Amino acid sequence: MENKEKSIIKEINLIDRKKKSLKKSKNKISKSINELIIKERELKKELKKINKIDQLIVSVGFDKRWSSYNCIIKYRTFHFSIYLGNEQKIKNLLQQFHENNINYLKINEIKNEVKKIVSSVIIPYLIKHKTYKKLTFLTIIDLYISSGDWDYWRQL
Repeated sequence: MENKEKSIIKEINLIDRKKKSLKKSKNKISKSINELIIKERELKKELKKINKIDQLIVSVGFDKRWSSYNCIIKYRTFHFSIYLGNEQKIKNLLQQFHENNINYLKINEIKNEVKKIVSSVIIPYLIKHKTYKKLTFLTIIDLYISSGDWDYWRQL
């Protein structure tokens, strides 16, 4: 009986030592995981800053005073707007990229089309010329025609 008692006590001591060892390991692993989480957060913040710098933002706004539209572009250090014209002028310029008559399209669809066109040609233009001073909506349309990104094109 005494022998059995000693073996049980030894086993309990062994289990206690293993628990302490595992707790130490757990603490080390938890510390490592926390350090990795902190490093990951810092890297994500840095990546977000880099992506924000290279992010292109194109929006189309309506000027109530003149019943016309402007395209606002933000890319890196460039922040400028381009006069698009009234709704009919925009539709006339975009008609060449559509097989069917677009005069019946809603303005939101036209705005999305303008955003798509501007987004596809503006970055290469800004990188190549490093200025936006001579940029007009007609220039953007010409760049889009020369890019060949359109699905349908007819000469007006």
